[in-house]
Amino acid sequence: MAQVKKKNANRKGLSPETKRTLGNVFKSIISNQSCIDGAKESPWWIAVIFLVISIALPVIPTLVNGTKAYGASFVASANYGADRGLANTSQYLHENGYEFKVEGGTMSFYKDGAPFQTDNNFVASDIIENNYNFLFYVTNSTGSEYDNLIKEITNTKYVGGSLEVFDESKTYPEGYTLYQPSYIVLGKGTMSVYLYKSGTTTQAVSSYSGLTWNTMKKGDILVDVLNVDPELQNLKKTEAIFNKWKSIFNTTYDEARLISIRNITLIYTGVYAGLILFLGLLLFLLTRGKNNVFRSLSFFTCQKIAWWASFTPAVLGMIVGWIFSTNVIGQMGFIVFVSLRAMWLSMRQLRPM
Repeated sequence: MAQVKKKNANRKGLSPETKRTLGNVFKSIISNQSCIDGAKESPWWIAVIFLVISIALPVIPTLVNGTKAYGASFVASANYGADRGLANTSQYLHENGYEFKVEGGTMSFYKDGAPFQTDNNFVASDIIENNYNFLFYVTNSTGSEYDNLIKEITNTKYVGGSLEVFDESKTYPEGYTLYQPSYIVLGKGTMSVYLYKSGTTTQAVSSYSGLTWNTMKKGDILVDVLNVDPELQNLKKTEAIFNKWKSIFNTTYDEARLISIRNITLIYTGVYAGLILFLGLLLFLLTRGKNNVFRSLSFFTCQKIAWWASFTPAVLGMIVGWIFSTNVIGQMGFIVFVSLRAMWLSMRQLRPM
C-alpha cells in the first residue's frame, strides 16, 4: 500500500500555466478578455494555430461547393431540345463520313478519312417542321478567333425562313419569324454549348467556359456517343446518346473545375487572412490613445489578440457558408462576424478608461 501511495504522490498534474492557457482557449469562444489574456500570456504558436484555423474554416464550404460543380449541370434541370438535337446531328455526321478525333488534348476533324477544312463552320442541323432546332458547328479557330466565331454564331438567327446574321437596321417582311436555335461548337482545344428557349431569342443556359479536351481519352467522339444499343426505341436511344454527351461535358470540365477550385481557395484564403491581419492593425491603432491603458500593447500582441478573437467568427462563418453555400451571403458571413467582434473588442475591453 505504501508503494502505491508513493507512486500516486509522484504523479504530476497540469501546471498552473497550462491550466490557465486551456481555460483561455475555451473561454475565448465567447470572452474577449480571454482572447486578450491568452494573447499576452500564452505561447505565440497557439495564436498561430488560431490564425490558420480561422482562415481555413470559412473557406471550407466554398471549397466543397466548388468540387460539386460538373460540366453537364447546365442541362441538369432542362435541356431545351439539346437531347434530340445532339442525337440527330451526331447520327447524321457519323453516317456522312465525319470524324471528330481527340488526341493529346486536341480535336482533329475529318471527312471521309481526309482532314476536314472549311470556311463555313456550320456542318449539321436538327430540323423540326422545317424549322432549325439545333445547329452543330466545328472550327479550327482558337483564341480570339474562336471567341469572335461564338459572337458571330450568336447573331446568326432564323429570320423569315432562313439562317442569317440578324441586322436590326434591315427591313424584313411584316410578321416575319425570328428566333435563335440552340447550338454547339467544337473547336480544336475547347467546345461551347448555348441553349435557347424554343422559338425565341432568349438564351436559357450555356455550358461552362473551359470545356477542354485535355482530360478526354483518345478516340472519335461520334463513335463514342453513338455506341449505344441499336435496338433501343427512338426516345430511349436519344436519351442514351444524350447521356453520352453529358458524360463528355463532365469530363471536359474536370480541368477547369480544378483550376476554379484552386483560384477560389487562394482568393478567399487571401481575403480572410488579410481581414484578420487588418483587424490586428485596427486594434493596435485604436489602443494608441494617450488615455488608453492598453497603449502598451505591442503590434504583435494586438495581432495575436485578433488571431485568438477570429476563431468564433470563423466557426459562425463556416456555418453560414454551409447554409448559404450557393449565395454570396455564405461567403460574406465570416467578414460580417469578424467585423462585429472587432467592434465588440474595441468598444468593451480595449476602450479608453
